[in-house]
Amino acid sequence: MSQNHPYRSFEVPSNAPFELKPSPGKGWGAFSTTKIDRGAVILKEKPLFVIRKPHEQITEEDVWTAFQHLAPSAKQHFLNLRDNACGPFTHMTKAFAENSFEVSNRTWLGASISPVHGLFLLHSRFNHSCIPNSKIPTNSDEIVTSFATRDIMAGEEITFCYNDDFECRNRHERHQALRFACNCKACLIGTPFQQLSDIRRTLIRGLNYLTHGVDVNGQRQEGPTSPIIVDRELKKAAENFCIPLSSRLIYELLVAYLLEEEGLLDDLRLERLNPTLWQITGSFHTESNASIARLAMKQKSWLEKFCMAFGLYGRADVADHVVSKGLRMLRGLSIES
Repeated sequence: MSQNHPYRSFEVPSNAPFELKPSPGKGWGAFSTTKIDRGAVILKEKPLFVIRKPHEQITEEDVWTAFQHLAPSAKQHFLNLRDNACGPFTHMTKAFAENSFEVSNRTWLGASISPVHGLFLLHSRFNHSCIPNSKIPTNSDEIVTSFATRDIMAGEEITFCYNDDFECRNRHERHQALRFACNCKACLIGTPFQQLSDIRRTLIRGLNYLTHGVDVNGQRQEGPTSPIIVDRELKKAAENFCIPLSSRLIYELLVAYLLEEEGLLDDLRLERLNPTLWQITGSFHTESNASIARLAMKQKSWLEKFCMAFGLYGRADVADHVVSKGLRMLRGLSIES
């Protein structure tokens, strides 16, 4: 019976705008009890405990040692965790893996610091969606904070995306990574939105390759199997950071439009995107190009910005070589392509 389920013992803060309850086909989930405005904080949560190791190196002994240092009530909370909300976990490492977040992965003065993973009782109840209504940004703090990425209506389930790179993955690739079938709008196979979603996300992946010179995993794609960029010369130009400023602005604006169409252009993404767009706009040295770029950025919608910027397509700029040279220096590549 759900009324007697161990998750009922988890203490949801009195000011939290959600409750825990069964989610059809997903075990348990978090459901809003009131309207949550876009950008609002949903929950700040401290971990039950942390383990300072890479995830793949965490052992049963590591989790047992951390468990032994808990207060009796905290120990009981850990023991109340359920595998897919059903039976108890058979291994502590699996319980930890299914209910933990990486909360810190920094470098300090050039020295790498081991990742920190924390076990979170409440945030781990939030279910996945490839088009989520919340986001849990990674930061250097051990406290996890979730934000609403759009208005969430009372009674609506609160979801977030389990993988950071899913905006560049099609349905098949996402489900392989998840190891379960998501039934969000982008995953309902055969629907017009799902078919367009696969096209949009594949295009976003290719555009990101052109602007960053690497795939979503940070590596260059080698070999003939399913190339992201078919044109070899264009791929080489991207990897050598020789994509001209005009194309960079067009690609970034197209990505913004596609993300908006997917329902993924949230405020946190905009905070990262806008400085990049204005930096590109301010980098043009050819006045006619700079004029078009500024005019594009003044347009109201992302589609209008993209259409205006498309007037730059194929146009070289005086600053192209300098920008390419600077980007190669930042990436530790040879200054000359």
